[in-house]
Amino acid sequence: MREIFLNGYIDEDVWFGDEITPGLLNEELYCSGNDPHEDVRIILNSYGGNCNAATKMHDILERYPGKVHLVISGTAASAATVLALGATRVEMTPGSLFMIHDPMLGAYGNEEDMAQAIRTLKSVKNSIVNIYQLRTKKDRKLLADMMKQTTWMDANEACAFGFVDGIMTNPTTGI
Repeated sequence: MREIFLNGYIDEDVWFGDEITPGLLNEELYCSGNDPHEDVRIILNSYGGNCNAATKMHDILERYPGKVHLVISGTAASAATVLALGATRVEMTPGSLFMIHDPMLGAYGNEEDMAQAIRTLKSVKNSIVNIYQLRTKKDRKLLADMMKQTTWMDANEACAFGFVDGIMTNPTTGI
């Protein structure tokens, strides 16, 4: 099984050299010389970033023809949780963390600009809840409330809640 390591901030483009981007993920999955049907293991550590980029990566993982086993080793927070849930199977190492919260954005402008920013935030939150609900099968209001409260979970809590499928206590390859 091929391994892919994703460590850093999620963004649309590379700015500082340590970003995880949809292009990077796509390249890692489909690079020449690799069988695109081969199962892969992704080792993820990210505090999140751009939700649009994370959603693109979620969709790339869902479309991948092989199975994707994603292991959270460290932290999957914010937008990184959206990326992670696109995998076929998601596990966490025992000491890892999983965090969900309401989306954020910066806004500048007049009253209508601020109203539009609020509408955008509500739409983004609903899109994230869509992904969380598909994985956890939990009530939308419960998920939205957890996001509003900024909820940090250890591996046991994330597994019990259905965000992840298991806890990796015996890694077979180098994490």
